[in-house]
Amino acid sequence: MPFIGREREVRVASDLVGSGSGSAGLFVGESGSGKTALARELAARHGAVLVTVSPNERMWPLSGLTAVAAALDDGRRAAVDGVLARGRDWPEHLIAEEVSRTLHLVRGGACVVVIDDLDDMDSASITVLSYVFGRLRGTGVSVLATSGTLEERHDFAGMMQTRIRRLSFDESVDLARSALGDASAPAVLRIVAELSAGDPGVLAGLRLSAAEATGDEPLNVPLRLSDQAPSRRQRREVRALDPRWGELLDLLAVGPVYGTDRLRRAARESGADVDDLVEEGLVVVRGQLARIADPARRLRRHAGLGADDRRRLHARAADDHAGAYPAIRGWHGSFLEPHADREPLLAGAVLLAREGEAMAAVEFAERALAGDIDEALRSRRLVDLGEALVFGGHDELGQHYLRRAGASSDPDTRARGAMARLRALSVVDHVVDDSVLTHVAPGVGAEAAASERLLCESAALHLHRGEVHLAAERISTAVEIGVASTRTALLAHMTRELGGHCPEVSPVHLIEAGESPADEAILTAGVQLLREDYASARQTIRAQLDRRPRLAPLWREHLLRQLVTAEVRAGDPTAAREAVTAWQHEWLPGRRPDAASTLILAAAALLETPPSRTAELVRQGRERARRERATALLPWFCAIDGLLALREGRPADAVDQLRTAQATAPDADPAVMRIAADLVEALWLAGRRAEALHELDRLERLAAASPRRWTQLALARARAVCRSAHEGAAAFSEVAALFRPDDAPFERENLRLARLRCLPDDPTGAIRALTPASEGSLDTGALSPNEQDIVALVERGLRNREIAAALYISLRTVELRLTGIYRKLGITSRVQLIAHLHGAVG
Repeated sequence: MPFIGREREVRVASDLVGSGSGSAGLFVGESGSGKTALARELAARHGAVLVTVSPNERMWPLSGLTAVAAALDDGRRAAVDGVLARGRDWPEHLIAEEVSRTLHLVRGGACVVVIDDLDDMDSASITVLSYVFGRLRGTGVSVLATSGTLEERHDFAGMMQTRIRRLSFDESVDLARSALGDASAPAVLRIVAELSAGDPGVLAGLRLSAAEATGDEPLNVPLRLSDQAPSRRQRREVRALDPRWGELLDLLAVGPVYGTDRLRRAARESGADVDDLVEEGLVVVRGQLARIADPARRLRRHAGLGADDRRRLHARAADDHAGAYPAIRGWHGSFLEPHADREPLLAGAVLLAREGEAMAAVEFAERALAGDIDEALRSRRLVDLGEALVFGGHDELGQHYLRRAGASSDPDTRARGAMARLRALSVVDHVVDDSVLTHVAPGVGAEAAASERLLCESAALHLHRGEVHLAAERISTAVEIGVASTRTALLAHMTRELGGHCPEVSPVHLIEAGESPADEAILTAGVQLLREDYASARQTIRAQLDRRPRLAPLWREHLLRQLVTAEVRAGDPTAAREAVTAWQHEWLPGRRPDAASTLILAAAALLETPPSRTAELVRQGRERARRERATALLPWFCAIDGLLALREGRPADAVDQLRTAQATAPDADPAVMRIAADLVEALWLAGRRAEALHELDRLERLAAASPRRWTQLALARARAVCRSAHEGAAAFSEVAALFRPDDAPFERENLRLARLRCLPDDPTGAIRALTPASEGSLDTGALSPNEQDIVALVERGLRNREIAAALYISLRTVELRLTGIYRKLGITSRVQLIAHLHGAVG
């Protein structure tokens, strides 16, 4: 089995050996966790002798110690052998003390010994070595050992212990590919990685035919493992379980899921309690369904069952689920009657996928496809399954089953399949497959609503990639064939805001938060973002995220991505960081962000202080944009690079990048005007003041054609930069007085930074409060933009709960920010804050 992953364990071992003075580290893992592969890799990396412990030698006292001595260099080996020869009749503790003393006395170079399965040594060697290994510092000997779990054992407590983790999802996919071959279908590799749960032992023992690996034939589920006798440790783990749990775990092993109430009934019959299994982490109960928590444990247990036992368990499970669980009964019945109709299994797969049990759905589907199903029904069910998996965020799996669905004769089924394929391909391969739009052509029979959804999905994906002109074409098509409605109107408004040319559809009516379907709410939030109405956009997004029942992962991912965009455009670093965390938490294992998502992450990173991750994200984003042919995004990576250069004090580099962004993006795009003010400042700081004034004149004309609040503020900032040489701080103070509490904190922060860059020697420092301070009032210039928003609302008389509602933040956040305000301003209460704001206190 190839060695894959384990960077953390390898790094720990290298650090231990690198000290050179002597140390010992123990890597602890369960059966099948890849301990032996790790031991071999460590031995190869450090040029060490690998000591492989055999349980058969446990009957020979000190046999393990003798093997370790043989792995030492000549001088140390001879010295330890001498101790063993002299101390044949000594008690173990004296041997341990003498071996430790000898290693400290013998001089030699650094020596590394690697031991696999240290806990399988004879008890006398364990006693001696546990003492010696805890005292290796100063000997020059480093020991790296693997061991099974040491539950309730205190051997080797003096060694640094590191838990061997299961392989990550990506590592599991890599190992599966090495075992099954490079021709394996990506979806099959994903299935194998999920069902093995990152267990190298299971991955190495899988038996799949070539046709199964390529996805040409259904998988034989549960997945088969190569014939191998359980290890001594595995047998010990089985014996350690409560014997009453054995039949229950066997019942769970022969199927992906079991009815919770049926399992509880079976547990009562055997005198066990399902809650005990849950408490031990052996079983997971999710609503009406229960399953074994560790998929690898399930596969091992299933592999250990004989054919007669499996048939008996299937028969019992089929009887248990008769009536209320037709799909689960169908699963077990398919093993008892292989030629029975398997359509109920495929229908069950769809239901499981919709309930979020994706891997159980896959097993049901593979078992169903191995039997006979009516072709038309098979096609419809596979489209249902693919659609459900895509909604659940399992795009690669959804794509896999949509391919196997074939061509349906039903127009509605074809349209739904086309929509699911369009969405899946955009996530998996990061492309927009407009070939599916043939399903919206007049005469193909699709409903108007389905045609509009397909066109709008294509338009939205093109907007996501910055391809405004292609989005405009899809909207025009929707208008031409007469299927345009609310979705099209919202997209048309967004497209025109971004400089696209498309026909008017109807006046845009923004539906109240929580009232609209998820896809319309996403478009509504997009319109609100372009209107700079961040508070309303947050409200729309939050209302959808808080909906019950919980929205499908596909919609949640879209909404959270929009929330990140909202916080980035509003310029709130803390909120943006929290939104990014929530967004990435929604990603499934193996998810790769596309260029457009990387652009959003780079923009969020730019708000951080310092923006240390921004440059790397820009580099990754540019590579992805070129690979995905999303070239419309490249100017915006240049823009972020230019803003980063400006923040880092490199105005000449900023000019180059911002000029590139400006030259390759259309003037009609409002985002171009966002960077125009930064370009004015970069030119000014680079000493190219005539060019800066020319760019300011150009910005004046663009802003007149597109009057917006943020345009006015950005233009005012650019004017202040150009006036600062003569008017100094007064130019910036005049602009600061224009700000309102609801203005974007990002633009306020831009103004503060511009002043610091243009007037580095100005003793007055930061921009003061949003409103002119009266004589004797408090100087709030030391407060952050978020804190200034709080102060402004306190001054208006709002209470904490009202402030939280107005700013769409939690009550706890308001309280924490007020505490920070009091500390910074040297006051202790809200009364003092209000008094200072109104000049009542000198």
